[in-house]
Amino acid sequence: MVDYYKILEVDPEASKEVIDKAYRALSLKYHPDKHPDEHKEAATRKWLEIRKAYEVISNDKERAAYNDIRKRETIDLFLNEGLLGLVRKYLKNT
Repeated sequence: MVDYYKILEVDPEASKEVIDKAYRALSLKYHPDKHPDEHKEAATRKWLEIRKAYEVISNDKERAAYNDIRKRETIDLFLNEGLLGLVRKYLKNT
């Protein structure tokens, strides 16, 4: 599962204001028009990823559904792989 909070560089408990601020900063940083032609494709991919993350996390209903899925995945991982699976997931995401 894609970690939208990691993409936006915010904590899962972040407020709407913090999320908006992070989105604006990252959107400006990775906007394709701000990059030379040789980096435009990579910047476009990153910019679209940031936009998608913001679309989900900034919408209260979509954010709640996304958070539910994240919780279920964590529980399933623990049930299937135990504590070691959770540690692997944590280390992978840091």
